[in-house]
Amino acid sequence: MAVPDSAVRLLLGTDVIQSPLMVLLLDKLLIFWGEEDDYMFHQGQMVYIPRLLLSQFRFLDRIVDGKELTRKLLTVLTSTSLEVQKEILACVPDIVEDSEHGEVAKKLREELTSNKDLACAAIDALTYLNISEEQVVQVRTAVMEMLKTFSFNDLPIVVNFLLESLTPQDALEVVNEIRSNIDFVASSRLSAQEKEKINTSAKLTVDALKGRMQFQRHVAEAWIKALDSAQNAQMLDVYVLLALHWLNHRKAVESLVRNKIRKGLLTEHNLSKAFSVHTQIVRDYFPSILSLAQTLVRSAESHVCLAGSSLYRLAFTHFDAYCKQEIIASLMTHIGSGLATEIDASLNILTELVNSQLKEMTRFAVFIKGALDYLDHNNLSILHIRKLYLLLARLAFCGSDEGNYLQDELLIIIRKQLTSGNSKYKRMGVMGAIAIIQALAGNSGKQSGEQMRKEKYKQTIDLLELMRSSCRRDAEMTALFLDNLAATLASQRLAKNVETWISDNMTETFEETFVSDQEDLSALQGKSTVNIECLFGLNNEAESTIFINLVPLVEKILDTTQSASFDAQHSPLCLAPLFRLITRCEMLQPSGDLENIDALLGCPILMIKPDVYNNLSNMSSKEKDIICASLFFCINWAREVINSFASMTNDEMKKKVILRLRLITQLNGQLAQCLAKHPNYVPFPAIFELDKPPVVAKAVSKQGGDKKKGGTKGDKGKKKKKGATIDETLVSSTQDGEEADTVLTQSSLNMDSSVVKKPNSGDNATSTVDLGNFRQCFRELDISVFTILKVGLTPKFQNMSKLDANTSATDLHLDVAELKFLLEDMALKLKHALVSTTITVRRGGFFKGDDSRSIGFSNLDHHSAGEIAKQAASLFPTLCDLLEDACNFFQAQASNEEDDPEEENMVRSEADTAMMGSCFNLLLQCVQSLLCWEGFKTEEHHDLYMAVLMVAVRKLRPDVEDGDTAAGFVSQQEGLRCTFQYFSNLVETAPDLDTAVILIKLLRVLSDSCSDESVQEKLAQIAKSILNREWRDSSGELQKGAHHNENLQLIIRTYVVSSKSPLEALEGLAIENLASMVNLDKRGHAEGLASLNRWTFPAYYKVMLTELIANIKRIPAGKKSDSLDVLEERLLLWTVAVKILYTAVSLTKVFNARANLSSVLKLGRQFVELFLRQGMPLMDITFRRRHAQVEKLLRSLQQSTRMLHHLCGHSKINKDVALTNQVPMLKRALETFVYRVKAMLALNNCQDAFWMGNLKNRNLQGEEILTQTSIASSGNTTAGADEEDDDDEETDNPAANDGGEENEESEVEMEEQQDQAEPARNQEDSSTAGGSYSEIF
Repeated sequence: MAVPDSAVRLLLGTDVIQSPLMVLLLDKLLIFWGEEDDYMFHQGQMVYIPRLLLSQFRFLDRIVDGKELTRKLLTVLTSTSLEVQKEILACVPDIVEDSEHGEVAKKLREELTSNKDLACAAIDALTYLNISEEQVVQVRTAVMEMLKTFSFNDLPIVVNFLLESLTPQDALEVVNEIRSNIDFVASSRLSAQEKEKINTSAKLTVDALKGRMQFQRHVAEAWIKALDSAQNAQMLDVYVLLALHWLNHRKAVESLVRNKIRKGLLTEHNLSKAFSVHTQIVRDYFPSILSLAQTLVRSAESHVCLAGSSLYRLAFTHFDAYCKQEIIASLMTHIGSGLATEIDASLNILTELVNSQLKEMTRFAVFIKGALDYLDHNNLSILHIRKLYLLLARLAFCGSDEGNYLQDELLIIIRKQLTSGNSKYKRMGVMGAIAIIQALAGNSGKQSGEQMRKEKYKQTIDLLELMRSSCRRDAEMTALFLDNLAATLASQRLAKNVETWISDNMTETFEETFVSDQEDLSALQGKSTVNIECLFGLNNEAESTIFINLVPLVEKILDTTQSASFDAQHSPLCLAPLFRLITRCEMLQPSGDLENIDALLGCPILMIKPDVYNNLSNMSSKEKDIICASLFFCINWAREVINSFASMTNDEMKKKVILRLRLITQLNGQLAQCLAKHPNYVPFPAIFELDKPPVVAKAVSKQGGDKKKGGTKGDKGKKKKKGATIDETLVSSTQDGEEADTVLTQSSLNMDSSVVKKPNSGDNATSTVDLGNFRQCFRELDISVFTILKVGLTPKFQNMSKLDANTSATDLHLDVAELKFLLEDMALKLKHALVSTTITVRRGGFFKGDDSRSIGFSNLDHHSAGEIAKQAASLFPTLCDLLEDACNFFQAQASNEEDDPEEENMVRSEADTAMMGSCFNLLLQCVQSLLCWEGFKTEEHHDLYMAVLMVAVRKLRPDVEDGDTAAGFVSQQEGLRCTFQYFSNLVETAPDLDTAVILIKLLRVLSDSCSDESVQEKLAQIAKSILNREWRDSSGELQKGAHHNENLQLIIRTYVVSSKSPLEALEGLAIENLASMVNLDKRGHAEGLASLNRWTFPAYYKVMLTELIANIKRIPAGKKSDSLDVLEERLLLWTVAVKILYTAVSLTKVFNARANLSSVLKLGRQFVELFLRQGMPLMDITFRRRHAQVEKLLRSLQQSTRMLHHLCGHSKINKDVALTNQVPMLKRALETFVYRVKAMLALNNCQDAFWMGNLKNRNLQGEEILTQTSIASSGNTTAGADEEDDDDEETDNPAANDGGEENEESEVEMEEQQDQAEPARNQEDSSTAGGSYSEIF
């Protein structure tokens, strides 16, 4: 039922009394000041009287005097109370006439800037006013200037106003202002009610953004561009990305997210804040989160995959039960995908969720149990099966009663697998049984010394006995069982009675099988096929009553007649695993000092006599097998001994550990030589969790004394490493699919560290093998082994092979070979465990179930990244000391280089230099992995990060005490500055470019974290100093090649990006350095940049053009609202950019290598396109004010475009497909440029300054390319030539008619008033060009 109009409204409809009545009613508004009397009851409701009065003015059919009404409203607006003012502003759009909206908008803009309390209401009113575009821009500018002052409650209205009437030209600028001025982070001191209000306002703001992006496509595109160019990540970015994904901009969002993760901008810390602060916002976009997480987890890049894992984990933590169920279902889909990366990521997520939210995960155990159906899956590796069984066992035995139904099912499956005759299923059963023991005994034995209940104890022992009996005939299964049991004891305590049972049984087995008394030596020697004796003993005579019985056991397992009845526990395959398990049991004892088994550290080993190796070539295949196998087992025994005793603090033990380390380096060399003489030997594995087949060694001849010579062209990229140490072999698989920025192999090629012994004087060559093919055959070193580094390096870098057990422990130091051995392994472990924030990631395909990347990291993966970072941080002072030793070595060598001319000393110096250079490189890799770890960005590891930074602070400022941390006297920024300064001091002594590149990467990470601008400038100076060095290899030849140029590109890019003015730096490179190369001879280098020569020119050239494009992208397009100073500054930047392009294009006449031409064709096109998009609007605005400057700029650019056209012709006559692919897009851009300049001149009434003609095809030297058209013209057949099609055949020879197509190009000429014939020629050419237009378009 319609409500009748009030009496006041009826009176307002009378023309005679309307105006006086309006004035009277508006004057009455002045008496209301927010008191109780301002309200009245109307139809049973409390109504605000001013609102009721103003409602009578809304939507009147006729207003007699609109101007007077507007004047009176605005007068009352300035005089009444705040509440009445807000009511007036709410009604103004519905009261005043459209013709008065401009006047009202002007007044509201004044109120907007002068009265903060009315800002939101004024903006809301302005949204509904019909005002001119100019006024909209003025108001929008005023609002953006005060954007930071608005409260959370005002943001939805403000954002809606800013984006409502946005044009595509202004969208990017407005979006950037919104992004930089809106922060959703609220204070933690607010009450729950205030936080709820903020959360609601934040949600409304994001909804307003989503609405505008949904209905205004240019707003969405502006957000995508803004996020793409942003150099930081904010909480609002996460919400906008989710909204864009929800709005079907999926591909763009996925690409953006990947790029930001690669750059280290979008981290787990950013995502965690976005989920925890405003959970309701992200909950609304759950489908997008799930889809994005699935896409990221499928990525082959570890950084991207980890981000997807974080999305899954955060969503499960913060969302409701429905979302959690969907997340579990999605994770199970990943497990069934068959792709190893997805399987691994999914299992890691599930494991983390089970460990952190066991109760919640138990509810979804029935879904996770479905993964057992994938056990037969080809790509479900043993490592995956172990993770799956561990989380299922935890759900079944450690969770609530909801998971009890899983217990019987798991036990049945595991018993069937253990009793299977198939080794594949037996390996699965071992993993499952260990997982159940860990869940049963580990859950009961959380407190040290706690006994296990009888029922569970019997269940645990039965499983242990079942594993021992089922694996008795399979040595590899027994070793797998022992290794996993040792890993369990290392990670957690079991029930005391279970630990006692394991210790007693395993110790007894070890003593009976592998330890023999001296009385048995003669009998064993008599039965052996080869000459053996007790070697490598470090104990005194009283302790040397026992020895490790190695070679006789090796002979038994190689004897096929005894293999069927041979007990697997007596196999030397179980020697190292069993010893590791015994060591773990001893460490769990109250003392934990390994005194009960310390005799095994220096215990002699029954090994082959050294003189046997000299006659290896004349031995039978069986004897060679025994020798090679014995060396493998002896090395693995020594590695496991080091693992066990490296963390001991006893000086005597430290000495023996170092000597055992020295034994490993010596045996490595001996093994490499033996394998070269027995290339068909198939070794036994030492890592038993992998299903990799044995690898046969391939001998590589290493010429003794000859200098390294370059191979032929066809051999590039096919050279193998020579004499690599064992742990160097981890490189090949670890770096597969990643960028080769951490080049372990390069540093290792200089010095052969595996062939320790020199060849006999009569030998011309020593054959060795690449031990990298035998990664699965060596035991992994523990992270605790690297505490050996604390003993330091021998002062004179002498050969310490003569040291023995009588050497004093205080005089014992590491030789360079041992140092390199440890550092190679440490660098690889830190790179594997600590995910870096660096952006250099090479994308690769899935490795399809290949688990070779995990070889050498099985034990390491039992530790969290935080634990490994803590261990590395404790060694950081030692690494710095070793770096200083390396620097001192190179400084001393440089100062004494001319004082020691003796050849023998020179040879030793070269060997020391190569070895120390490798150590320098490896030390920096370790430091880089630690300082670039993304975990340092989290609050959890802030104290650890400060402890690392304080090491450099104390070295530079000895007055700083240990207690001075960030909370005291040294801030994090000061720590970063000191650390940057400390490592920048090492640059001068960098022995090779690989090492310098690692230093630059490290310094870049530190400078990015430091807010001090002087640090960036210092980085640019350091990069330039590196570029000013002439880098030579060990033979004295200039370094060149793809790898060298790749390194140089990174240094050049760092120099340009870190410079205060990148364009000025590029201008200097182009004009002062690159241009000077034209007049230099072949072996010369540029003055001021010693690294710039004929071979490195392409690297400089490509980086110069790439960075030029990157910098001009950041020059905003000109707008009429910009100030004159801003326009002139941008015009100057474009002038410099065009100058650089002209220099770059001109250099192709001399440096016409294919790489240079490819760069200039591709990047030249991008330059022209960017100039059209961002430069030409600026030319339009500044042409009248700066006519001469704009004309000069266009002339210079025209010369560059003409040369680009010549490049197109050169590409076609050479029939280079890679180059000609760039031609069509480039020609289109050049043609667009021609007509865009014509449009600008027409806009400014300067059409006469423009003429167009057909540009002839020419080559790089400017010579005309003869075609059918030109031949016809030379034969006076003008008419025929005019009728000729433009797409004529192009030839290298005038007599030939085959070739590519000729595409005519047009060029722009600016009029010059220099001779009288010019106007006539312009007129003539214009008529000719007129015909070209119809042909081109």
